[in-house]
Amino acid sequence: FQQPSVTLGVRSGWAVPRAQSEIFGFTTEQLTVNRRDLSGLAVQADLAARVRDRFDVVLSVGHNQSTVRSEFRDFVDTDDLPIEQTTRFRRTPITIGVKAYLVDRGRSVSRFAWVPNVWAPYVGAGAGLVVYEFTQSGEFVDYETLDIFGKDFSSAGTTPAAHLTTGVELSIGPHLLATGEARYLWGRDDMSRDFVDFDRIDLSGFQITVGVAARF
Repeated sequence: FQQPSVTLGVRSGWAVPRAQSEIFGFTTEQLTVNRRDLSGLAVQADLAARVRDRFDVVLSVGHNQSTVRSEFRDFVDTDDLPIEQTTRFRRTPITIGVKAYLVDRGRSVSRFAWVPNVWAPYVGAGAGLVVYEFTQSGEFVDYETLDIFGKDFSSAGTTPAAHLTTGVELSIGPHLLATGEARYLWGRDDMSRDFVDFDRIDLSGFQITVGVAARF
């Protein structure tokens, strides 16, 4: 078949947020939450268009989220029951970037035939937006009065983001690939009025995914 010009791929794996801003510090210090608890399932879809022999332009859409149930470490209710809440953290990056292959992806054996190489490692970079939501729902402690109250706190928005990637594609058929990728995302945003005393939320983090792709 002729040299393909478009690749469509889907992957799934695991995302690990960096979680270094004040809201995560509060959450891990005051509640029974560890930073590793904020890790969760990640999914990724890529549409790549070949622009040169070793270069593609790539549109990427991903999503990852975690849900953690917790309680206050140092406080209990008046009846000695735990003060419980749930923390949810969702990120949906939408980026466009460039992917550069470190070796040729295949070779032409005639004017009408193209033979893929078995493997093709690559690196890439991109920029775009990340849509996010951070919520905490349940019971909380007023540190001035020590009263316990129920509340849903939420901060959501869309902010610029950038990423770096590295990965490999393995040919398992003329049109089918197995893929693996590591990606690091950078992003920060101001929090909503529910979290007025906190600095910008850290949306950065690492993810690793594996999946399949089809080339046309």
